[in-house]
Amino acid sequence: MRRLLILILLVAGVQVRAQAPFEGGEELVYSVAYRAALIPNINLMRVTLRTIEEEGGRYHVIGNGRTGGAVKGIFDLNDTYHAWLDGKTLLPEKMTSDLHENDYKLRATYTYDWEARTVSTIVRKATWTADRYTVMKLAEGKESGDALSLLYRLRAMDVGKMVVGRPVGLELVLNEVTKPIEYTYWGREEVKVRKMGKVRALKFTCTMATSDGSEYEEGMTLTVWVSDDARKVPLLVECPVRVGRVTVTLNN
Repeated sequence: MRRLLILILLVAGVQVRAQAPFEGGEELVYSVAYRAALIPNINLMRVTLRTIEEEGGRYHVIGNGRTGGAVKGIFDLNDTYHAWLDGKTLLPEKMTSDLHENDYKLRATYTYDWEARTVSTIVRKATWTADRYTVMKLAEGKESGDALSLLYRLRAMDVGKMVVGRPVGLELVLNEVTKPIEYTYWGREEVKVRKMGKVRALKFTCTMATSDGSEYEEGMTLTVWVSDDARKVPLLVECPVRVGRVTVTLNN
């Protein structure tokens, strides 16, 4: 689920508008599937994103990914993420994750201090006897945050201030490290989305680098299409793997 959320959420803009393009009560549902030549489409899991507007205008975003059917018998996954965003800046205040992947279980809490530009983490695995604490410094002059929080910063981006074909870097908080991401905006085009037909979209490609930024992890270069409207909803993600590709598709 950690990588699948990254597939949906990797892109984020450095220029954002003050007004959020989403509101409380919104629910986005995605299907994650594997495709390859001569192999039927395999539905891997379902991802749901819900937004709640709390008192004072703060946004609470809940993300859940869950396998089902025959896949669940092989890989039983049920991961839940909560992110709380400032209602005016959309900067994350806190994020929690509760991961259940077969025998692997992990809980983590991320607390952001934007004045000090730090994020404090508390991580606990089922096999550990105690929590592990980390304080990480966030880079100056870059958009930073966990994948779920960065999605909602993305949706408030100002596309008019982006340059087509020019790579832009940002910083992803992932587990107990930060990772640089390079993404590129390629302009507008029509994309075919299952159940929706052809949709006008904004096209991006993005790649996640290693922690020192010197090289990129295999299989983590992907293409993302976002709706070309006020809501900026991620519509489709395609990521090539060694054989075939993984796709993440909006269902509603």
